Amino acid sequence: MNMFQQQQQQQLQQQQQLQLQSLYAHHDSYASNSMNYANVPTQTHMQGLGAESMFFNPNTAQEICPGIWLGPYTSLLNDYQPNGSSSSFLTEKNVKMIINCGSTMQFLDLVENSPNVSISSDIIILSLDPAFDYQSELIKTFNTKFNRVLQNYLLYFYTNNPVLKTLIHSLPQSHDLNLSSPILSGSNLKIQFFKIIRLISLFKHVFNQDLQVLFLSETGNSNLSSGLCIAYLMDTYKYNLQNSFKLLQLKRPTISELRTSYYEDLLIIENLKKFYLENIELKLQNPSLLVSKFKRGQCDIGQDGQDVDGDDDNMRDEILVGAGADNFGRGLGRKRRFR
Repeated sequence: MNMFQQQQQQQLQQQQQLQLQSLYAHHDSYASNSMNYANVPTQTHMQGLGAESMFFNPNTAQEICPGIWLGPYTSLLNDYQPNGSSSSFLTEKNVKMIINCGSTMQFLDLVENSPNVSISSDIIILSLDPAFDYQSELIKTFNTKFNRVLQNYLLYFYTNNPVLKTLIHSLPQSHDLNLSSPILSGSNLKIQFFKIIRLISLFKHVFNQDLQVLFLSETGNSNLSSGLCIAYLMDTYKYNLQNSFKLLQLKRPTISELRTSYYEDLLIIENLKKFYLENIELKLQNPSLLVSKFKRGQCDIGQDGQDVDGDDDNMRDEILVGAGADNFGRGLGRKRRFR
């Protein structure tokens, strides 16, 4: 390597270091002014992600597969330019559906009270919050504002449209998509996964597959938002639990693995297993109903440019008995609260 190449390499390393320092400074500033970022990875952990993740920004959302984004609450913030103009992730990506997997109260406070967040009135908003308590005055505001949008879409495209009903597979145990509230709470996490995934499938037909969906949590790394992403990959690409997580962690390296030693994680794992098996059975009952326009190759990107291991129909026994679940125990230790 000659002297000129050495100088170029040094300059590149300095630029990368400055970008990392800027990223952490932004994270520290936002965390002190807005919300708890206890689960955001440390700088040491970030540096251990490898060269391919050098420019990974945990404060923005990543596209897990076509049309599905996973990110933190900071991805909702407007980006103000020196000339006075502003832009946002929601407008740039034309996001039409937001699914909050963090605290409903914290999400509502951010959306309603932050001057740096503006959400278009035609965006569908749901909040997946199994432990949610409805005893709050602020929830009236949430339901009044966001339930109207949800019910208008459901009424036009589902309840009063029998043709579109035939474009999505059924839900287990005679459940349907008639949601009375944009807040999905309660202990039946499997049915909540089914309803959200079927709702996304329905609206993908409405928007001609060009539906951009954002899964959110406080840090973008919550166990619940990871579980919802895994359910989507299971439904759309027939990935099993392990392969879904491999892809998810590849796209957003800061997420922590689901661990059976944590009760909340164990609930998510068991409900994902049930979702996977029951979803296969429902689709086998009417295999010609829905033909996805997405190919697995669109998101099968391995660490070395190779595909994530393939067809998971042969792995039903592994999912059924839970083999491999304990392999999710290498992640960062943390307290689990469905956050």
